[in-house]
Amino acid sequence: MQERLRETTGSTAELTCGAASAGRSTTTMLTVVSLLLALFAVSSAQQQLQQPNFTHQAVLDPNGKFRLNWSPATNGNDYFTFECVVATRGWIGLGFSTNGAMAAADMVIAWVDASGRPQISDRHGPAQGNGFPPADSKQDYELVSGRKNNTHTVITFRRKQDTCDPQDWKITSDTTRLIWAYNDQVPTSADDIPKHTERGVKSAQLINPQTKDGMATILADPSTKIYDLRLTNVKLPTDKRTLYWCEIIELPNWNKHHVIANRMMVQKGNERYVHHMVMYGCGEEDMSEYLGKPAACFDDMEVFNPMHKCSDYRAVWAVGGEDFVYPSNMGSPIFGNSKQRFVLLEMHYDNPDLKPGISDSSAFRLYLTEKLRPVETGRLTIGQGVSPVAIAIPPKQQRFTTYVYCPGKCTSRMTEPINVFTGLLHTHLLGVAMRVRVIRNGVEIKSDMRDDHYDFNYQTPVYLSKPLVIMPGDDIIVECTYGSMDRETLSYGGFGSDNEMCLALMEYYPKRNITTEACMSFVDPKNLTEILGLKKDQVNIAGDGGFGNNKVTVINQKKQNVTITNWYKNDLKVTSDMATKLQDFMKNSPETVYCGLQGRDSPGGNVTDGTLFPIDGPIKNPRPYVEPAAVCTASSGSGSTTTSQPTRATTNRG
Repeated sequence: MQERLRETTGSTAELTCGAASAGRSTTTMLTVVSLLLALFAVSSAQQQLQQPNFTHQAVLDPNGKFRLNWSPATNGNDYFTFECVVATRGWIGLGFSTNGAMAAADMVIAWVDASGRPQISDRHGPAQGNGFPPADSKQDYELVSGRKNNTHTVITFRRKQDTCDPQDWKITSDTTRLIWAYNDQVPTSADDIPKHTERGVKSAQLINPQTKDGMATILADPSTKIYDLRLTNVKLPTDKRTLYWCEIIELPNWNKHHVIANRMMVQKGNERYVHHMVMYGCGEEDMSEYLGKPAACFDDMEVFNPMHKCSDYRAVWAVGGEDFVYPSNMGSPIFGNSKQRFVLLEMHYDNPDLKPGISDSSAFRLYLTEKLRPVETGRLTIGQGVSPVAIAIPPKQQRFTTYVYCPGKCTSRMTEPINVFTGLLHTHLLGVAMRVRVIRNGVEIKSDMRDDHYDFNYQTPVYLSKPLVIMPGDDIIVECTYGSMDRETLSYGGFGSDNEMCLALMEYYPKRNITTEACMSFVDPKNLTEILGLKKDQVNIAGDGGFGNNKVTVINQKKQNVTITNWYKNDLKVTSDMATKLQDFMKNSPETVYCGLQGRDSPGGNVTDGTLFPIDGPIKNPRPYVEPAAVCTASSGSGSTTTSQPTRATTNRG
């Protein structure tokens, strides 16, 4: 935007400078210069008034033509300010949607008219379909400024976090699908808006702080080091959709560093195939024999052998993830221990169309410093076993929830509180909502580690405005909610994109003695399959009784010994009664807990390895957290009324 943008919210002046006359006096020149400086100061002040320092930004379209800047509310039901910078001279539209569709979405349309005046209209999508969005009966979007030049239109507006208008979107910490559109024609009125010529959707988190802007500071620091973990020429198969690829990498023999930022370097053109990456530490295991021998992580239900020894989760990226920058006083430790020399890099590829000829050399880039920071971070994973007999989701379900329980018996091993400041909530294609609940002395505390509008294609770490404190003895519940209306058969736990997971991968400070710990819970696999019509003596579970990648076989009606997944696909017919019983089972049945937190079970003995213990059902009757009611001011005739409107509450699912 070389040309100066024409302001339309205040007085404007076009300043032109020509050659000075030879006879012009010095006094006159000084007067003109002073006047110009004064006018420039006024113009700059107006520019600052109309362009606040936005804290968040996103490019909504792949060509960079629609940029959104915004600043969240700071106190209670305060105002959000948005700025749309769009490569058009016509109208622009921005919407807030649960699923990326126009139906029932909250929308705003704005433009600068032929006379140079900015216009704005608060609208909403039709109840169903993609018809023209009618205007709201209550206009809650306030115009701040509008201007345009020969190439771009810039509209700044504001609205309250909760307008208390059922036709508007209440802004929360959940993922929001931002729908956008524009047209190069200028509407003649709010009743004559031509159909969009360009449109799209992009997910974003509107409240949680963004860290990616801090990358510029990291890159400008000459002491910053870069270390890439790269896979080389991985060939994607054409006979199956999902490939998990694993490679052992030997770390350099460097002094201790802190990881202060990371960035996923997806090979150009492979964005649709690279789904997620996990880096695991291998402890003090000598993995030299596996160097230069990458392989598929899973072959049916068999596991790449090093995965049994490399379970120290160190970093993660998933599709939609952005640059992550640590707070300036924190770092994640790496190197400096000659006995911990190896990491395992696991990459999940998804090739739904089985396209041939795809190879990949993507890399995960770590930004490092030797200037160790005062606070070190650790990691805690809480989730459900990744197994076809740990998660079972009936087809044709609008919402189906699974429950992970990490009881106080496990967290009491901690000797001090931990402060969760970021984390990744992870399911696969069916996931629609996920939350981490913390129960303290029978009462649920506020937790922003949640997403009621989960987007499988936007898995970026949740960076919390305030840390979630977990105390020794707290009960933790992780809920994963799925929607399976488009599925015809049972969906089950597994590593493929069309299988399901339920994992909360959280990072906290201060780091405990071990970098990564876990707490997992598992339903009884034979009780689960009994609900689906199998007798317990028909089911054989080899290996570890339902943990990880065990091989489960069943005797089908033809007396054949087949895998459980084969039976799910070819023999099982899920009834509505089964679906009802499954939902109750996933919530209320006894479970086995794997507690991988180091510490003490009791003053009499230290616990250093993960242990198993049973629980007889869910956390007992926790009192759910209810958010404070929003204070709404609504016009009523010549005066106004103030009312309290209930806001989002956590249902008692414990």
